[in-house]
Amino acid sequence: MDFSRIMFGLFVVLLFAGVSFAGCASDAYRKTCSSCTFDQYGKVDSSCSSGYKSSGTACVSTSYPIMAGKYAAGQCPAVDACASELSSCTARYGTGNDSEDCREGSMSVCYSAADSCVRNAAVKCGEAQCGTPVAMILVALAGALFFSRK
Repeated sequence: MDFSRIMFGLFVVLLFAGVSFAGCASDAYRKTCSSCTFDQYGKVDSSCSSGYKSSGTACVSTSYPIMAGKYAAGQCPAVDACASELSSCTARYGTGNDSEDCREGSMSVCYSAADSCVRNAAVKCGEAQCGTPVAMILVALAGALFFSRK
């Protein structure tokens, strides 16, 4: 049995697990920080950040289609509460210098909290929880990989 192949297989499974559980708001913020340009005052390019914000919104809509439909029909106010919490958090932790906020990292807490809030809002709005079955499939794949190497 080749130990390095097993470790590589487990690494791949864990990598895919991390990707599958990544949050829409956190990903959009991380991509904004890493891909957009900043002016001499530390302000992020607004057209670039708007694109990533839109992709984050699209990610939420595709990840939680039931919630998105109900929200569009005015039947899921929990989403507005999440947007309000995110706005309040970024106002509290933001320095006014986007570049510095990206480097410092405390704003990422706001986006992680927003992802958690949206997951909870989705459940309140009738969305099925899928995290556990996906995790179980990944664990089963890791086990199969382990035993197939013996």
